[in-house]
Amino acid sequence: MEDILYQEPGRLFWRTRRILLPVDGSKGTARAATVAYELAEITEAKLYILHVINIGMVQQIATMSESDSLDVLTRYMSHGERLLEAYKKAASEYNLDIELLLEQGLPSDRIVHVSREKRIDVVVMGSSGAEAQGRGALGSATERVVRKAPCAVLVIK
Repeated sequence: MEDILYQEPGRLFWRTRRILLPVDGSKGTARAATVAYELAEITEAKLYILHVINIGMVQQIATMSESDSLDVLTRYMSHGERLLEAYKKAASEYNLDIELLLEQGLPSDRIVHVSREKRIDVVVMGSSGAEAQGRGALGSATERVVRKAPCAVLVIK
C-alpha cells in the first residue's frame, strides 16, 4: 500500500488551464463538447478545439472516386473549418478563450501530439467518433488517446 499515490480531491480540475476538445461532428463529440464548454467555464481554462483530417481516408476516397487527392483534401479542409467554426459558435454563450486547430494525419496521433505540444491538462472526447457510430464500444481513436496521452482524458458516453 505504500506505493499508492494519492491525489487530493478536486485538484485535477483546480489546476486545469488548457482543455483539448477533438471534434468530428459525431453525436459523441456533441456530448463531449457540452462537457468541455462547461469545464472550461468552471475552471476558466483555455479551450482548444481540434479537428483532424484523416489523410489515409482522403487518399482512399481519392483513389476510389478517381479524383485528385488535392481536390479531396481541399474539400475536407473546407469541411473541417466549417465544423470548427460551428463548435466555436456553439460555445459562444460560455464566454471562453478558444483556439481552433485544423490538423492532418492519423486522428489519435495528432490528438496526442497536440496534447503534448500545447501542454494540455485534460482531453475531453466522446467514447466513439463518427467512424464508430453505433458500435457500442470505445472507439479505436479514443482507446489509443487514452493509452498514449500525456494528460488526463475524460471520455464522455
